[in-house]
Amino acid sequence: MRPSEDISRAMSEHGDAVWRTCVAYVPACDAEDALQNTFLKYAMHDQDFSSAGHEKAWLLRVAINECKDALKAARAKNVSLESRLEAYNDRLLGIQDDSTQTEIGVKRILEAMDALGDPPKTQVYLSLVEGYTASEISEMTNMPENTVYSWISRGRKRLREVLS
Repeated sequence: MRPSEDISRAMSEHGDAVWRTCVAYVPACDAEDALQNTFLKYAMHDQDFSSAGHEKAWLLRVAINECKDALKAARAKNVSLESRLEAYNDRLLGIQDDSTQTEIGVKRILEAMDALGDPPKTQVYLSLVEGYTASEISEMTNMPENTVYSWISRGRKRLREVLS
């Protein structure tokens, strides 16, 4: 297990990026769980990282996998129709209560990112939001670099179509 100083340092350095990644994939309540599980796995991970970039990439990859697991678990649950309707109404009311255009724009972009599905969602997020290059994304996702370029291009094209 890692010392608490390492965990605190990683949280302060990479916590925001991991949080943004989680929120891009799942609702905030699930993102909190994914963030906590990510740093729990970090605490239990005994191997050292070659650099701060490698550490951040590892944390983001674990966070993405945690979010995917949360999405799979949500699909497997049996939920009553009434509770789904209540949640839908709450979401509608929440969108109507937003007072600034920026918040609506961010929600619209996040919904468009959710509509992408994976693989382009991960590559587009890591490229546009986190600022990774295609070669870095290639290493993180174990995909050929040209495939990453293709997914980023396709994802950006789909985002443009959805947002226009």
